[in-house]
Amino acid sequence: MSSQMLNDHTFTQAPATRAPAAARTMTLTGTITKALVLLVIAGVCASFGWSVALDWFSQSGLWWLFGYFMLIGLTIAAVNNPTMAMVAGFLYAILMGFWMGAVSRMYELVYDGIVAQALLASVGVFLGCLILYLTGAVRATPKFTRIVIMATFGILLMYLMAFFLSLFGVDLLMITEPSIGAILLSGAICIVAALNLFIDFAVIDQGIERKAPAAMEWYAAFGLISTLVWLYAEVLRFLALLRSRQ
Repeated sequence: MSSQMLNDHTFTQAPATRAPAAARTMTLTGTITKALVLLVIAGVCASFGWSVALDWFSQSGLWWLFGYFMLIGLTIAAVNNPTMAMVAGFLYAILMGFWMGAVSRMYELVYDGIVAQALLASVGVFLGCLILYLTGAVRATPKFTRIVIMATFGILLMYLMAFFLSLFGVDLLMITEPSIGAILLSGAICIVAALNLFIDFAVIDQGIERKAPAAMEWYAAFGLISTLVWLYAEVLRFLALLRSRQ
């Protein structure tokens, strides 16, 4: 979730860490290029995860869960040390690509065609948010940003609580069961994930305007990709709940 990486303070740097006047600074083209590189890597690894999903889930035990927490650790590392963003971004794209490819295959086995639906919906939401941002219809004001970040951390805490309770055999039915409440909650989470995109766009603009060092392009790209992956995962779960209801 990129709100941990991209927020109002991302590019508030001490003078000593700012790029020298002659150094290359952050650009939109550079950020988009790096985001596409990470996206391509994630896609390639996702195809591999898709192909080995059945064997992996049957033999890996809890290793898949360990891998998920490694992804969280990579995000935290990049937040605390932006200079690690390029390395962390590549590792994240490889691991998350494989992880999401394998998970997507398992969803596809149960709900035929759901992966294509989730991908199309995610791309549509991304383009819609981008158009709304570029036209000024939605602005990432400080109040907007605080609300979205608070909601994002609330969702993270809910998921951590659900995981902790599951270790003791307790399932939060409002998350796992295809009830009306679970569907509404999942839809709300999808909306929060989409709203994070506006924060990503705004902070990237902020970095460009403040002439942040070019290395921050990897940082911004990492944050944007993490939001896109989260959005896709939530849309996938939302569609699965809807189809289970049917």
